[in-house]
Amino acid sequence: MNNSCEVPETVSPDPRTSIRLGGAAPSGLVVRKYGGSSLATPELVRAVATKIATAAERGQQVVVVVSAMGATTDDLVTLAGKVAIRPDPRELDQLMATGEQASAAVLALALQRRGVKAVSLSGDQAGVVVDGPAGDAVIAHVDASRIFDRLREAQVVVVAGFQGRDRDGELRTLGRGGSDTTAVALAAALGVSCEIYTDVKGVHTADPRIVRDSTPLPSVSYRAMTELAGNGARVLHPRSVALAERRAVPLLVTHSAGEGAGTTVEDAPPLEAGPEVVGIAHERQVRLVRLTCGDVPRGRCARALVELIGLGLRPDVLTWHAPGDLRFTARGQAASADVVREVAERLGARCEIDDGFGSISVVGVALLDDPRYLIGLLRAAAEPDAAVPAMATSPSRLTAVVPARRIEAAVGALHRAFGLHQPQGARR
Repeated sequence: MNNSCEVPETVSPDPRTSIRLGGAAPSGLVVRKYGGSSLATPELVRAVATKIATAAERGQQVVVVVSAMGATTDDLVTLAGKVAIRPDPRELDQLMATGEQASAAVLALALQRRGVKAVSLSGDQAGVVVDGPAGDAVIAHVDASRIFDRLREAQVVVVAGFQGRDRDGELRTLGRGGSDTTAVALAAALGVSCEIYTDVKGVHTADPRIVRDSTPLPSVSYRAMTELAGNGARVLHPRSVALAERRAVPLLVTHSAGEGAGTTVEDAPPLEAGPEVVGIAHERQVRLVRLTCGDVPRGRCARALVELIGLGLRPDVLTWHAPGDLRFTARGQAASADVVREVAERLGARCEIDDGFGSISVVGVALLDDPRYLIGLLRAAAEPDAAVPAMATSPSRLTAVVPARRIEAAVGALHRAFGLHQPQGARR
């Protein structure tokens, strides 16, 4: 039997990621993933161990994928910064991978104390082979026989997420959110479903921390979940959702304390009722960048953009106002403002950066077929004395860039305007 999961270079959003199933899973096997907030303290670890032990006592075998405990990853990055000005990417991977490995060992110990046969594995020991650079690898292959062998001896296998080993024997990490992707890849390789345990009761219609009457969605399609995750919803990483959709891995997102039924993520039939809003996502860190290359040879702006993308910047809304006038938005912390300015200066371009923005996104189905949705977004985003600096539209997502100080009010206004606080059948 060839219990493996191959990952040829054909997937979106990351073209290096896809899956081929192999092998047959024991009946009752499931993959569970626990995030760092669910494992932040010894008390929380013991609580998770109790949940898993209860499943084991019912005869279920469990493969658990874990993130680093609490803020461990941030602490390790800070530690590296205290001893090195620009930490070497390889050594940073060696350091950061220890967070998940420690988390896996601690949970295995807690399970053993409860009398459960449990073993912890690093990503490499679990058969996870990766490809790509340090800090941004993707899963290329999973040798599922490694886990099947362990399940013959143990009831629970705890795997350190976020990591694997490349074909040259180098340890590599998958980037932030990599534990979600590890869990889905293992579920695909084992041929089972995947349960994501987190600190919220499923996927909400908006961030429950800023919209108190947001409600958990009973189910959501892979496509809508990809849009939500890619535009600020932190409950799942977009790479993991794309992988789950490609290999039809059923996902369940639920609270680690077992509160509520959670949200299933799976294929959904076309909605005969027409356009519908699923939820509102937001991103707090959005930069507006303008590169002006009027006094330098043509093509310098394009060269600057290519170099910045190679350094990790991911431009979102991009416009060329003139051959030498490039404007775009960039989300998150990749390619810092200092790096953007350094590249622009080296190529002789002028650079203007405004960090004071965020984005709000309406996610749903056939959104451009009903003008109410775009009108509602414009009303929530616009200010009396200022225009919306950037927008992007598609049938499944409408996004507006807004001043960061207005994000919470705008998200709340959209949530109310589209009736997302009401039961699904009562929405307008």
